[in-house]
Amino acid sequence: MLQIVFRSQLTKLLSYTDIQKLCLASARNNRKAGVTGFMVECGGVFLEAIEGETREVDETFSRIRHDTRHDQMEIVYSENGLDRRRFGAWSMNVMFLDDDVFWQTVFGTGFSCDELLSSRALEPAFALGLLAMAYQYACTQAKVEPPPAGARPGRIPRIGHMLRR
Repeated sequence: MLQIVFRSQLTKLLSYTDIQKLCLASARNNRKAGVTGFMVECGGVFLEAIEGETREVDETFSRIRHDTRHDQMEIVYSENGLDRRRFGAWSMNVMFLDDDVFWQTVFGTGFSCDELLSSRALEPAFALGLLAMAYQYACTQAKVEPPPAGARPGRIPRIGHMLRR
């Protein structure tokens, strides 16, 4: 299995509702392709992970890369040969990181959404850690369990699963 983690920036700011619609469209496409993933957003900057079989992830990433709604795309981390999905609960979901409760609960004081806007978000360890912590927080808040081994991964999220203030 292949996982790609990347950072990109919107070319034009979108509303929460527009980003949620974008996420739902991505979730539907990913589900058909057998791809799962998770993304976080702050100030029009996204950090996103997609994972699945190599061919499907490559095709999904190519489609994303050609989407004109964002630019400044940078691959932060890529790993082939994964034995399990790290973000398998949803085919795609988004968490808006302007949620101060998340930062306080998970990281304590001294951290905020600005971390995603800094170059630190391009460090693989920080990016993977942030995505993993946000994913776990989102699963807990949404009361969603990752699928057991052998089950079909990647449900379509409900709007209530897309956490924001």
